[in-house]
Amino acid sequence: MKLEKFLQDNYNYNPDVKDVLSTYVGQWKSWYQGSVKDFHNYFIYNGKKKVNQKRFTMNMAKEISEEWADILWSEKCQISFEDEKTQEKVNELINELDLYVLINNAIEKSGALGTEGAVVSVYNIVANEEGMTLDVSEAKTRVDLVDVDWIFPLSWTNKGITECAFGSVEYIKGKKHIVLSVHLLNDAGNYVIKNHLFSETNGNLTEIKGVEDTINEFDTKSNVKWFAIFKPLITNNLFNNSPFGIPYYANAIDNLKSVDISFDALKNEIVDGRKRTFVRADMFSYDDGQQKLVFDPNDTTVYQLPSGATKDDLIQSESDTLRTSNQIETLNTNLNILGNKVGFGNDHYEYDGQNLQTATAVVSSNSKMFRRKKKLEVGYESAIYDLFNAVAYASSTFGKYDINTDGLKITFDDSIIEDKEAESIRARAEVSAGLKSKVEYRMQIFGETEDIATQKIAEIEANNPDIKTLLGTNNEE
Repeated sequence: MKLEKFLQDNYNYNPDVKDVLSTYVGQWKSWYQGSVKDFHNYFIYNGKKKVNQKRFTMNMAKEISEEWADILWSEKCQISFEDEKTQEKVNELINELDLYVLINNAIEKSGALGTEGAVVSVYNIVANEEGMTLDVSEAKTRVDLVDVDWIFPLSWTNKGITECAFGSVEYIKGKKHIVLSVHLLNDAGNYVIKNHLFSETNGNLTEIKGVEDTINEFDTKSNVKWFAIFKPLITNNLFNNSPFGIPYYANAIDNLKSVDISFDALKNEIVDGRKRTFVRADMFSYDDGQQKLVFDPNDTTVYQLPSGATKDDLIQSESDTLRTSNQIETLNTNLNILGNKVGFGNDHYEYDGQNLQTATAVVSSNSKMFRRKKKLEVGYESAIYDLFNAVAYASSTFGKYDINTDGLKITFDDSIIEDKEAESIRARAEVSAGLKSKVEYRMQIFGETEDIATQKIAEIEANNPDIKTLLGTNNEE
């Protein structure tokens, strides 16, 4: 029995929901891992045979997902309450669950694969074989992240998934088991959680019933769902009416390819352009008729000349002229297109010949990056709210924390945003106070070079002879 078949027979699960998605998820996961089978591994015919090649990669899918996660959820973000006593308990619970790190991971994984689940559960509960709770005095709350492969939506609206099953792999005494947690709404509008345990043999599942300390069915007696679904607020243009999201780079796969093709060309240019030394045969030593290299046998830059080479050909060195500057220029062009495609705007990424450089994350309030950030925050705020609400309810029901989530406020970090108007006003004040020159002002605000800024100031003052100062009273250039 397969898991999908079990869900289909017992919970009216529609496998069509994920059939089309699975192809895309496999592709997205490969890009996130930095190794796409039919792209990064390829063959070249060298005149005699096909030679397997591995393409160099910058793994930009991972870079993009991680950077967006860090921009959206950092240590400066807050889950807060006005009531100080509530906040103290909240901080303690957040630290206990390492919730901020977990949220950052959930945002990164959802940005990489389109969807990530966070499931709340309670452990250290003593229960009998019938799944009846006997003792919760040592109960603790736990949050597990679930990748899109193990998320099985059962009911959803345009506002999100309302009923869902989550699978996970656990090893019990060294043997692989599948745990299935099904979250359903009952007639009273409250969530009921049904748990199933399966052993696995050759890909087939057999349900195990009557496991001690496992609650088979649990009525939460609340409409608070014990799960949260993280996904980027990006319109899913790949499949209609789907409850799943798409990653930041879902529509930029060709751009990812272009970057890696350019990077591979640059790396191969360096490898193929290495200095090579050609050595005459008698420069190698012989021992008992067996030829032994004087040189390092692992050195791939030293080659033996063919027999018959003259004494003048004792040692020859050759090196090709590298075209790395052109390769780097092409790579940076493709990086710029990719960065723009995934919401960072122009000139966000640059390769300097050694490492990938990222533009300083200070953006204006009207920039593409800022607009994308605020849009993504809307979707993730809802997921974070669902997650904390579930954590608080579970901890209040079974644990030591009694938290009322009324007044819950989620604050994102906007410190990367620089208001250009405010920056300009501050810079003009610095010019007036003699702390900044007019040239420095134009270089900062207009992004001009020193020469251009000087020229512009001269033109303005020449065309306006009555103006004694450009800004304030400081005439310094």
